[in-house]
Amino acid sequence: MLLSRASVSILPLAVSLLLISALLFGCVTDQSTPVAAVVAPAPIPRGQAGVTVTRLDGFYGTLVAADIAVNGSKIASLDKGAAYTGSVPPGPVTLTASCACDLGHYTIHFNAQAGKRYAFEVSPRNEQYAATVFGGLVGYAVDAAANGETGGMFKIVPAPESR
Repeated sequence: MLLSRASVSILPLAVSLLLISALLFGCVTDQSTPVAAVVAPAPIPRGQAGVTVTRLDGFYGTLVAADIAVNGSKIASLDKGAAYTGSVPPGPVTLTASCACDLGHYTIHFNAQAGKRYAFEVSPRNEQYAATVFGGLVGYAVDAAANGETGGMFKIVPAPESR
């Protein structure tokens, strides 16, 4: 017998982990240069609200860009350490972080006020990583299905100074 019973029972888990790794780390990213930090933010256009989204460091998802959308329209693809600054119309805003190679997404909602600035941080969502490591493809799929608007590879939250 070439394989023991213990190695046969571990084999599906090992294959699942290799497949997940290939899927998550094999994604193509936007190779543009990260946006440099701005010392003084640009003025907010009249009748608009300012929005800044900064991608934090983290191991999980390090090789893929975080796609950022406002009210369903993609505004940026952020690599590690990159930031986006722009404006949004006042009123209800839906801000989403996702990845082109992922099943899920993370969405937050806020009510923008004209003339006010809002800052957000995007970071890896470690819960998905844990579900994938411990559950393989099944854990990955269950995490995506169970978390709805708070799933995906990345999470987006208000920056500490804007909370």
